[in-house]
Amino acid sequence: MGVSSWIVSAWEVVRRYQGPAGVALIIATSLVAVAAATWHIVIVPGVATVSRIAYLFFFLCLFYCAFAYQVNRFGAALRRLLPSPRRGGEGRLLGPEAPAVTILVPTYREERRVLQMTVLSAALARYGRRNVVVLVDDPPTSSSRPETLAAVEELRARLAEPMDKLRAEADAADARSHTGFVPSSEAARLAELYSFAADWLDDLRVDLRREISIEFAHVDGFFIDDVVGGLAYTYRRRAAAIAKAVLSRESLLAEYERLAVLFCDDVAVFERKQFANLSHAANKAMNLNSYMGLVGGRYDVVQRPDGWHLVPDPSPDAPFEVPTADYLLTLDADSVIRSTYLLDLVEVAEANPRAGVVQTPYLTFPGATSPVERVAGATTDIQYLVHQGSSLFGAAHWVGANALLRKHALDDIRVDLHDGKALRPIFVQDQTVIEDTGSTVDLLTRGWVVHNHFKPLAFSATPADFGSLAIQRQRWSNGGLIIFPSLWRQHWRSARPVAGLVGFLLRTHYLLSPLIGNLAVLMLMVLLLGDSRQLLVASLAMVPYFLLYGLDLARIGYRFRDLFAVCSLNLMLLPVSLAGVVASVMQLLTGRKAAFARTPKIAGRTAVHPVYILFNLGIFALMLHYAIAGLRAGDYIATIVPAANVLLYGYGLYRFIGIWNAIVDLARPLGDALAALFPARPRRFSPLRLARGMLAWLVALTAILVPASLNNASLAGGGATAPAAVPAHDQAVPVSVPIIIRPPARQATDLQ
Repeated sequence: MGVSSWIVSAWEVVRRYQGPAGVALIIATSLVAVAAATWHIVIVPGVATVSRIAYLFFFLCLFYCAFAYQVNRFGAALRRLLPSPRRGGEGRLLGPEAPAVTILVPTYREERRVLQMTVLSAALARYGRRNVVVLVDDPPTSSSRPETLAAVEELRARLAEPMDKLRAEADAADARSHTGFVPSSEAARLAELYSFAADWLDDLRVDLRREISIEFAHVDGFFIDDVVGGLAYTYRRRAAAIAKAVLSRESLLAEYERLAVLFCDDVAVFERKQFANLSHAANKAMNLNSYMGLVGGRYDVVQRPDGWHLVPDPSPDAPFEVPTADYLLTLDADSVIRSTYLLDLVEVAEANPRAGVVQTPYLTFPGATSPVERVAGATTDIQYLVHQGSSLFGAAHWVGANALLRKHALDDIRVDLHDGKALRPIFVQDQTVIEDTGSTVDLLTRGWVVHNHFKPLAFSATPADFGSLAIQRQRWSNGGLIIFPSLWRQHWRSARPVAGLVGFLLRTHYLLSPLIGNLAVLMLMVLLLGDSRQLLVASLAMVPYFLLYGLDLARIGYRFRDLFAVCSLNLMLLPVSLAGVVASVMQLLTGRKAAFARTPKIAGRTAVHPVYILFNLGIFALMLHYAIAGLRAGDYIATIVPAANVLLYGYGLYRFIGIWNAIVDLARPLGDALAALFPARPRRFSPLRLARGMLAWLVALTAILVPASLNNASLAGGGATAPAAVPAHDQAVPVSVPIIIRPPARQATDLQ
């Protein structure tokens, strides 16, 4: 067999069968390519030892990120071959004897449609014993707070309409069971009630479709059709099955019990900022911690000089009771879950007593039209495969957008810390802005595991513009460097550190890839070696990784050619990720945590920080300089990678930010600064003067970057642009009456 035939056969194996064999072939090819590239770097003549070592170091750092992705993908491919767990205890989980679950929805100034969609997905989820608590973190005096409370109350009233009827029917059936109970009549009645539930869901779909947002039509449409519509279809099928079946008295009564909890109208609100003795720290972690510390207790509200206090009151007639729970489901207010989420995940948790967190990593909402949302969503969906593969090696991380948390595990990692005002219970770490990742290490230390369920059951919003995406991705990149020492200590103090080495390396990649991957890409673009062929060798070594990434894009519903856009977006986000790393370094040096920057969820556009635009313009100019210089020197090999980077940066600047948007975002702070310096003579806006100013900024940045890179006559540099992995960089009796905890002065609807 010739070389060409072998290549064609290998391609067919990979393309047609992306299982373990195909991924293993890619990994083997990648190792051979990297070994060859490393050898070439070592033997290239005429290069200073320091430059050679630096180039090799950054090249291997980049390969480490690519190899970690490939190993995770191999794990995902192996997990696909494992038999899917079957729900054997669905009947128990749909009834009143199911473990109690409290669904927590932390929210801060969310739009009505966003919040109601999330709460509805939780309330419609099929499960027996659950209640929903919306953790409202809006400031008490803000204009958004009444709107948020009204949105929750409106939703609860709407859910109560069908549930009042279904509960009354269940009570009536229970009464009939002691007198005259005709199975055939009861079966027909049950079929009618399930049809009634399906009809109510169809009416809900119609009402939601009237309120659909043009800007978020794909998000609203997915929720209406997939979540609500899918559940209506399920209940219609159930109605048809019951109408044909011959059921025993016990089975009929069990169906009535399920109907009595078919939807959850036990929807409560908790506002920690209404109470002076609870933490008011501006982050999601402390919002969750404040409620978690109250679970299972009884309380009274007492007015003191500094405001209202929520104090323990163990008496049976205490004004407020917070339901006890076996599990807590944390669900971000921009996420939705499918109807079987609780059934699947609770069963997995019940089967694995050491599973502290059971989750299904979220996917982005399909059908996005914005270039930023579509391409950023592709990287999010790719991370779904990465997370699934990490579970095979025991390297899964808690992803905070949605997760089922075992209450006993949370109690096990609880610590009480003084924040200068009072002692606060801490379950979810708030030392960094990626609180879920830090808490993962705490769980591992206590012997708990994090499990990723291999089924797409959760979806979350992706920013639709580059400014909002930059805020989100900078937050994701901030914290891994701070958490890594804890992970190091946890691993090497564990019982079997050598056996868990692969998992440790994958966890390390998850935490440090914003630093390792992005710094390696940057340095390989500007660091020069004396041999221009080095450019091509280093880039070709990454081809197997790009191949697997592109095939994965095609597997999850995108196109192979979207790989170009993904690479472009990752390059545009390079300064964003490095800014997150710098924030981590500053926290390590000063001890001050960065403020929690919430991702904007608006229909409009969020301005891009000028530093990000200038950084990308500077690298674009530098790559253009390399490409032109290579052409002039006749060194066409040295031109290939810089020219590719010029195309990637040019596409990203035009497609993801926009030329005019970039000018506007650069002009705003520049205009403010000039106005502060020269306030005396206001001048009319001049596009020509603005263009000259922008050119001056660009020339100045280029003047800084180019000389630093020109350390010899040959103009060569590594331009690997790998898509860096980004960390996506949770036996009591439930209270039957919803409770809204607020100070007495505002308790008109406290107990209903």
